[in-house]
Amino acid sequence: MRPKTRRRRGGDTGSYWISYSDMMAGMLFTFALILFAAVYQLVDLQQKKTIELQTKEAQLSTQQSLLIDQESQLKDKEELLATTTLMLQEQQAELEENRTALTAAQQSLALQQSKIEEQAALLAAQQTEIDRLIGLRSRIIEDLRDELNRENLDAVVDRNTGAIAFTGAVLFDTNRNELKESGKALLNAFLPVYVRTLMSEENEGYVGEIIIEGHTDTSGTYLHNLALSQDRALAVAEYCLGPEMTGLTQEEKQMLQTILTANGRSYADPVYMEDGVTVDMEASRRVVFKFRMKDAEMIEQMSAILEGQGEE
Repeated sequence: MRPKTRRRRGGDTGSYWISYSDMMAGMLFTFALILFAAVYQLVDLQQKKTIELQTKEAQLSTQQSLLIDQESQLKDKEELLATTTLMLQEQQAELEENRTALTAAQQSLALQQSKIEEQAALLAAQQTEIDRLIGLRSRIIEDLRDELNRENLDAVVDRNTGAIAFTGAVLFDTNRNELKESGKALLNAFLPVYVRTLMSEENEGYVGEIIIEGHTDTSGTYLHNLALSQDRALAVAEYCLGPEMTGLTQEEKQMLQTILTANGRSYADPVYMEDGVTVDMEASRRVVFKFRMKDAEMIEQMSAILEGQGEE
């Protein structure tokens, strides 16, 4: 009976160890599963982190590249800004120079404008004086015409210059410089009216010169005609101031000699026919009486200036 009891005890112990072994194997399997799962998760996580890191590295690389581009653009902009700033400074300096030059030009223009205004005022005053003197000359010419007509003297007065011409045939024989009796009679009738009109109280202050001009025709040499025309003008002047001139008082002759001149013009100013080409020989042989206003030169110069300004 006892040996049976011993067998049962040994069988129980083997089962116990079998159960324990199974349990340990299960636990080891479970641990392996857990370890495998942990390793799998770790590997998966590492792959995800690797991908994420690569993505971030790619983004970082892109951002770095973008940053480099932006830095390059910024550098270009800074260089452009520096260049623009330098140009602006140069332009500012040039502008200051131009402003200074403009100020100087404005001052110069203002000065010129002031001078122009002064000159305009002077020209206006001179024009007024010229108009007055021209008006006086026109009035004197009309006075001559009226007085000569009143005395029934056959003398033509130029309306523009006041010149009065007498043909040489009345005064002189051909190629001679001695006055004919008809010439003396003409001068005796003409000269008192002429002189007293020009030297009247209202005119004597303005008449500066009485001129006797001798003219010839174009036959002969210039020098011969120059001497002849001068001698004829001088013969008329001598007669006007000499004792045979009974129409003028001694006082009038003394006044006349202070303003009387005699000039020979040869054939420098011939008279032409209506065709403007053919010389009128008879009309060219003449003695001309002229008068000049005291300010005649000023009138002519200022008239030329004013006419020139009008043409502009």
